[in-house]
Amino acid sequence: MTHRIFLAYFIGVAMLLAIAPTDSYAAGVESRAYINGSCIVADEPFLLPETADDTSARMAPVFGVFAAKVANALISGVIQGVSGGLDKRGARKDTEYVTANNVNLFAADLSGEPRVRLNPQFRCATIVAGEIQPSAFDCTTEYVPKEVSEEFLTRPQSEWVTTRTDNSVENILKRANVCVVGAVRSVFEARIVLSDDSTAYRVDSAGYTLNGLHDTKSKSAKRNLFYTMEVVEPSADGDGSVMTMALIDLGEVSAGASSLGDIALSSDWLLVPQISALAYKDYETDTVVHQEVYGKIAALERVVARDSRYLAGIEERAKSVEPEIRSALQGEMTTVQIRLVTSDSLLDALRGEYQDLPEIDAQYMPVTIRFGMTETRSESKAMKQMAAALEANKEMLAESAAGMIGVERSLDPEFGDSDLDTLRASYFDAVVALEIESPESSAEAEKLQTDLESATQNYNAALIEADLSPVE
Repeated sequence: MTHRIFLAYFIGVAMLLAIAPTDSYAAGVESRAYINGSCIVADEPFLLPETADDTSARMAPVFGVFAAKVANALISGVIQGVSGGLDKRGARKDTEYVTANNVNLFAADLSGEPRVRLNPQFRCATIVAGEIQPSAFDCTTEYVPKEVSEEFLTRPQSEWVTTRTDNSVENILKRANVCVVGAVRSVFEARIVLSDDSTAYRVDSAGYTLNGLHDTKSKSAKRNLFYTMEVVEPSADGDGSVMTMALIDLGEVSAGASSLGDIALSSDWLLVPQISALAYKDYETDTVVHQEVYGKIAALERVVARDSRYLAGIEERAKSVEPEIRSALQGEMTTVQIRLVTSDSLLDALRGEYQDLPEIDAQYMPVTIRFGMTETRSESKAMKQMAAALEANKEMLAESAAGMIGVERSLDPEFGDSDLDTLRASYFDAVVALEIESPESSAEAEKLQTDLESATQNYNAALIEADLSPVE
């Protein structure tokens, strides 16, 4: 069953992934990936200068948080990664892997109509290589924020200049408590971009800093570098099926190379993984009250929209008809107006009830996220490695490509409701009709009741098929 998923707003928790040191040329060097709702380096906010009469001016204008609190907002909780779980088919030469298990891919979004969407924590991955302090180490107090110089405040934000003297990537990483000893070997940020209909995604480069290569100290040596990001089904041995894989090719690079983000460095559009039936059942169970209240809200909104159009049509018609016909139309207009007033009152009450429902922080469908960093000496070897990565996942990619055919992405196309969504809407339409209609005969009252019974039967059949509890 297809559902509208993948969607937006990151606040709070993020996941830290780590693996043991790899066979890089320097002892103590390791790679870690930090997954957040925004990029640690590329999305670093400005801090406004403090004024005597307005201390709130120190808020970062883009994110609305104080710089001193950024680290707590980005990183809370640690998930230890593993480097195993790769069979011969999946493993690549010249590749370092960073993996983590039990990362929940989806979350409940109750900001409006209840939906299950891509976990808003999963918007950017910052992959750091270097000598990194243990996660218990705290360097956030050493972070020097990007405070804007007062004389630039009247200019557009694109022209702001910071007063700080330490603009290094190592300093910026400290705001997320990523504590590096000395200089980082490399930092690469991958931004997860959703299509407007939330059914497809791609991965863009948000920027990188390469102070050194992974297999040589040479500053003049060149290597071909590409990254892969795989979402893997959970399994006991860590080698579950790959649900989706994005690949970004940075091309030929050398020590000292850097980029602030290049839209040309991005993966192809890929189909968003589908939520499992078990995870969707958990979501429906967790949000049953929210679904019920919002179902009535949506049904009433449809009634108001329909009656408003109907009333406008009658009023327009009444302007050009004979007085006796106008008198008859006036009775119909009065009936519709009364129904509109009733509907608006119920809507106000239900919207208030929805706002008062307890918030839930529910996440679903644990998966493994695996990043691969492949650094090769020649372009031809890099192409072979990329071909090998694609070959290992050809069945999944073929299915994804088939699902993309004929669909324009990032153009906000209409996305069809599932059977369950459609039957749920019909059920609440019938519930609301029985509450607000004033039948003038027993036949009309009987029809309203019959419509509700039929809608309830159809809705319950869909719920039972999805292994969900039926409505009473």
